[in-house]
Amino acid sequence: MIDILPGLPSNVIGFKATGEVTREDYEKVVFPGIRAHSDSSKDLNFVFFVDTPLKNFSPGAWLRDIWLQVKKFAAWHKVAIISDVERVRRFTDSISFLMPGQYKGFLSSELEEAVRWAAATDDQKEPKTTAPVHPDYIEELLPVQEKGGFTETSANVVADNEEHARYIFETACERLLDVNNWTDHCTPLSTVFQLSDDSGESLQGRATEGDFIQIDLPGRSARGTREYDWVRIEKVALYSATTHPVFLLQVRPTYNPQQKGSTRTAHFLEESATSTFTVEMEGNKVTATIFGRNEVSNSTDPGSDDKLSNKAVGSIGAAGLSKAQWKSLVHGLLEKE
Repeated sequence: MIDILPGLPSNVIGFKATGEVTREDYEKVVFPGIRAHSDSSKDLNFVFFVDTPLKNFSPGAWLRDIWLQVKKFAAWHKVAIISDVERVRRFTDSISFLMPGQYKGFLSSELEEAVRWAAATDDQKEPKTTAPVHPDYIEELLPVQEKGGFTETSANVVADNEEHARYIFETACERLLDVNNWTDHCTPLSTVFQLSDDSGESLQGRATEGDFIQIDLPGRSARGTREYDWVRIEKVALYSATTHPVFLLQVRPTYNPQQKGSTRTAHFLEESATSTFTVEMEGNKVTATIFGRNEVSNSTDPGSDDKLSNKAVGSIGAAGLSKAQWKSLVHGLLEKE
């Protein structure tokens, strides 16, 4: 069942799920509550306390099944998801890339903190246009941020000793070069990666400079014909940064090599964008990071009007999926066997 959380600030609507949860609970409690809240508040500050195992949610009753329906009658602003289940909090991180608003996961012991966060008003600030500054040895490896957006996604592990850290580092580097199996490390998503040659034919084995990668993002199609995104590997290198190693693989949006003579950028971002994958070992710590630079939506595609329209409409969703897949990948690269 789902009940309204009592005693919340006037600009917050909240619910608590206990026991068995069905779609009817949303239709009788959640949807009417949000409609009433949206009548008095332009933005939706939403708190959802999941105090029941996920197995107690019936088909069609989990958050992702009702997210878009709520969007029809409310503007998401802040969403706090409270649960002691890690999978629920990871879902919160993933959905934050796909939907407008701010999303944050909390433990059940942090209920009061979650409510304060949801109720707090934000100072309007200009969006960041300058990427964070990193140590010189990292900055030298990255393209200069000159236009558009930027993203950085990172994960790290601390090994018991340097020998174990070396093993994790070398394994992560091998996984990074094994492009065809990236999907195995992005389990929450259905993106498929295929290493290809300069004719668009599938390749097996380790990635090298000059290879293409065909990316099949969920839902990316044009009039029923599959529309892939393509990048080309422009750099693969192992650097010795001061006293520790950094392995790097860098890709850039490119044309579709399967279309002979094509010059149009077959990607939802312009050719100016890059994704730089690094694996770094420093002492017992191993870090995997993906740096996105100069990310400008590809709205000047010289292809057909239909494909141009599809790319323009799909670019926001594709960017969100891309960020979510990278978050999953950096964690997957460092997973233990």
